[in-house]
This record gives sequence, C-alpha cells and structure tokens, in this order.
Amino acid sequence: MADLNPIYNSTLTCPVCEKKIEVSKVRSRFVKLISQDEDFCPYYETYNPVLYEAWVCKYCGYAAHSTVFAEAGKNDSRQVLEKIKPKWTSRDFTGERDINKALEAFKIVLYNLQVRRAPFSEFGKICLRIAWLYRYNGEWVNEYKYMKHSYDYYKKAYSREYLSKGKLDEYTLTYILGELARRLELYNEALQWFGKLITASANPEEKLKIQPRLIELTKDQIHITREKMKAKDKKSAAINE
Repeated sequence: MADLNPIYNSTLTCPVCEKKIEVSKVRSRFVKLISQDEDFCPYYETYNPVLYEAWVCKYCGYAAHSTVFAEAGKNDSRQVLEKIKPKWTSRDFTGERDINKALEAFKIVLYNLQVRRAPFSEFGKICLRIAWLYRYNGEWVNEYKYMKHSYDYYKKAYSREYLSKGKLDEYTLTYILGELARRLELYNEALQWFGKLITASANPEEKLKIQPRLIELTKDQIHITREKMKAKDKKSAAINE
C-alpha cells in the first residue's frame, strides 16, 4: 500500500461562479501542534494547516478563509464577478504550499475582502494570519505591518460589529486586542484592553461567558506588559541622562 499523502484535495462548489473546484487540506492525523504564541499563532511539528486556510477559486478569483468560504451572498458574488473575475488570471493553489504560496493566497483573500467590503472582523483575522506567516519566515517588519493592520481592523470590529459566540466573541477579541497592542509596544493600550477583560471577569454572570484559560492568559500578559513598560522607561531614562 502506498504511503498516505498528508495533503489531500477536497471538491466543492464555488458559491460565486458555481463551478466545481478543489481545495487542499492537511489530513488531521498529520496535524501535530507543538506550541502556540500568546496571540494564538500555532506551531506544528511538520504540516501547518494555517497555510491552507485561504481558499481560492481558480475560475473567478473568489477567495475567502476556509471557515466562511461558502457564505458568499448575492452582493459578494456580484462584486467578485464585476470587479475581480474580468481581471483574474487563473492560478492553482492545490497541493503542498510553502509560506510564499500561502501568502499569495491570503493576499488574494484580503483583496476580495476589500472589493466585497467585508466585516472588519474578517479583515482583522486575515491580516493576523498574514502576520503569522511572516513570523514563521522571520520577517519582523512585515509581521509588524500586518499586526498593526489587524489591530486597527479589530478595534473597529469591537466598536461597530455584533460579536457572537459562534465566531469571535467579545471577550476573545478583547484579549487579542490587548495582546496585539502589547506586541506593537502600545503598552498603555494593552493594559486598557486586558483591564476590560479582568473587570468583566469580576462579574459572576460575565465570568461564566469567558473561557478560564483566557482569564489566566490575561493575568500573565498584564504582568509581562508591566515588566516591558518598566524596562522601556528605564532605557529611556538612561538615554536622557
């Protein structure tokens, strides 16, 4: 019996052009998580499923995160068919992806979001995934750029969108905003976001809605953020002496 390929293709129908397409996925038995950063960026032993989360229709250019690919509405379809498809050059994203191929696919998703005027939370999610890909590659400047984009979009989502538990709840987003602010060295803002979560967790009714792990992570990150602030202040004081 031949060795099982960790990457396999799944056939589905593009919700925009209604043609049959193939998307590649990693078989679950080959997904072995090693660790995770505080902003939930995952690291895997071998095959990284994050690289395959951006699905692209090779026929019309429609692209979206795998979790929402099938959810394109009539307006989304119209925008893609009018503004993306006429300029689209067919390209194939099936098979094993490296980080550069994944970046290409995710940036096509990002362009789709711009054309379709998608929710800010979707922009935030895709920009964060792109930041992770650059982190895997050790490209700090680009990672910072897309973390900042993610932070800005997520702030808009926090203030303007209804956040349901089914996708991205208010408490998880609050934590992510705090952690992104910390990584961007916006320490005062980070403490404000983390503080919101701690305040919410002090209410017994609200605490039931928050994952216990999220509360523990928040407490840890508050401590780390304060230490970073002290180190930064100490460095500034030394420079000014």
